[in-house]
Amino acid sequence: MDFLFHSTNIDVRIMTYDDIPFICRADGDESQKNIAYLKRQLENQENGECIALLALYNDTATGYVFLYYQCRWGGLANCNIPYVVDLIVFEKYRRKKIATILLDIMENIAKQHCNKIYLDVCLNSDYGPAQRFYIKRGYIPDGKGVYYEEKICETDAVCRNNDELTLCLIKEL
Repeated sequence: MDFLFHSTNIDVRIMTYDDIPFICRADGDESQKNIAYLKRQLENQENGECIALLALYNDTATGYVFLYYQCRWGGLANCNIPYVVDLIVFEKYRRKKIATILLDIMENIAKQHCNKIYLDVCLNSDYGPAQRFYIKRGYIPDGKGVYYEEKICETDAVCRNNDELTLCLIKEL
């Protein structure tokens, strides 16, 4: 197996279809919706649209991330800037530098395509640690305000504070 990162406890490699049951069990979400989502991401990887990475801690799935080279959605859709999608580290494995390693790899891959990278982060309190993590890593708001359902949320617009209310963050590489 080719690892993009290898240390005593943590390994990162490209995700495969065989990993899906392994990931779902580790995440505690073996729903058809989750399985279909991961399959869709891997189909996009096969089509050359993205790269999907899997993080392992002592050979156990601990998280994953996707990098789209020219994303069609998100705050900066169709701007030819690589887009980080779903940087996920399962609760039990947080605070072990796994997210840092995954994002380091994604930023290095993105540099091969562009001098910028971006991501959208949800604004509700569940994502507070992620918001702080990205800001500490040098990601800054794109200056367009918040997005709701991938569209700029105009002043006085009605929206819900759910996973569709996001802030687009960008970083110069």
